[in-house]
Amino acid sequence: MSRPHRRPWRLFEPRPRRGLLTSALAFVALFSSTVPSTALAWHDDGHRIVGEIAERNLSEATKKKVRALLADMPEYATLATAATWADQKAKKDERWAFAYSSHYVNVRDPLTPRDLYKNCLEKAGCVATGIAYYAEILRSERADPEQRAEALRFLAHFIGDVHQPLHAGHAEDKGGNDIDGLRMLEFTPDKERSNLHALWDGGFVMITMTRNGWDWQTYAAELDGRITADMRARWHRGSAFDWIEESRLFAAADGYMHADGVTPIRKKDVLGEDWYQHNLPVAEQRLQQGGLRLAMVLEEIFAEQP
Repeated sequence: MSRPHRRPWRLFEPRPRRGLLTSALAFVALFSSTVPSTALAWHDDGHRIVGEIAERNLSEATKKKVRALLADMPEYATLATAATWADQKAKKDERWAFAYSSHYVNVRDPLTPRDLYKNCLEKAGCVATGIAYYAEILRSERADPEQRAEALRFLAHFIGDVHQPLHAGHAEDKGGNDIDGLRMLEFTPDKERSNLHALWDGGFVMITMTRNGWDWQTYAAELDGRITADMRARWHRGSAFDWIEESRLFAAADGYMHADGVTPIRKKDVLGEDWYQHNLPVAEQRLQQGGLRLAMVLEEIFAEQP
């Protein structure tokens, strides 16, 4: 018999009524979405950084369990590589079409638990229910190793996704995807153009790595090394709802604005060094938080298992 599940993994704190949670999880599990997601948070290197930071913060016991579970797919056998699987493989396969909408959430200001549930249930789930659903599978003694490995790969990705500010962006512009024709320093060379969502996904990571001559492993080590004891204490908490709210607030204050914090970013704008320098600390903090919180969730789940 399976152990009672202490948490779903948490959508909210305090825990919501069981009926609402069950409905949300069932909806994500059974509904095959017909609306493809346009969100690809952090690009591959960003997700690798989140996964690497998480692995650096796991206990040896949990790290051993994670590696054993991920060994079924050698190319995705670490948390860093596993965190890219949902974009590299699953998003291109109709078998996982039901998970498309679990990469993001469209929110309103101010955000309330009722708004989040309404959005998730009406839009075939969202990143919050995706996190809860796959954490539940990973925790379950009834799931076989293949199902649990798949759940771990999704969970590693979605916890990264929820920390990218524009994955809690505006529905009307598809999280910044429709704010296009933008330029950003080295990220758009030779007069190339991109959209706001993509700039947040990959611009800060790519530019920082290029300027410093780093690969993603070096950048992850750098970011992990900057995390203080006080940061760990403050960030090592919260629920999926809290993390969405953090991203929503970052998106509203910084993600959609020029460096002056007042002027909205419009199509065909040029975002220069001031915008990069202003928002780099936000992007780096969200990568750090995503890694620490992924480790936190995995420690909690694997502590219950032999």
